[in-house]
Amino acid sequence: MPRTKDFEPQEALDVAMDLFWRKGYEAASMRELLDAMSIGRGSFYGTFGDKHALFLAALDRFREVRTSWIEEVLEESGLEAIEEVFRRSVDGLVAPEVRRGCLLANSAVELAPHDPEVAGRIYRYVSRTEDAFEDALTRAKKAGEISADSDPKALARFLVNTLYGLRVLARAGFDRAVLDDAVSIALGALR
Repeated sequence: MPRTKDFEPQEALDVAMDLFWRKGYEAASMRELLDAMSIGRGSFYGTFGDKHALFLAALDRFREVRTSWIEEVLEESGLEAIEEVFRRSVDGLVAPEVRRGCLLANSAVELAPHDPEVAGRIYRYVSRTEDAFEDALTRAKKAGEISADSDPKALARFLVNTLYGLRVLARAGFDRAVLDDAVSIALGALR
């Protein structure tokens, strides 16, 4: 008879995601992961494979629970939805919890240059956000909220760059005023 797991894999994944988010991939040791997840080595390898596989699962989980809302908001309207995404993003980035920035942005800087699997995931996640911005901008253009000669694809890329730039600035400890200024200029450029 197979043994049942004496831990909840999804909860353990969430704990690992949080540790990777706070410390980064390289700085999060196996001992720290096992202790934080409250599981043994055998359970870890039997459930998650290895540290790298766990990290990839943590990236997927982060996108699911922390960033997928962006696409949902951007489905609602044009310019108003874009403004909402930036407002909520800044609110989250300056929350009283430890300034962690964004696991996706942090991982893009730490691992993507030498880890093709991480780079591929980050590329897919960012592309989905870019597509959602482009759709919202296309609606904004049709509604006359932005210039008729604007390029929604190019503007979407600009907004993605701004969004991830905010996340890096927040991780570096910049205050709300700096983030708000960047958002104000970015949104002003759309008009």
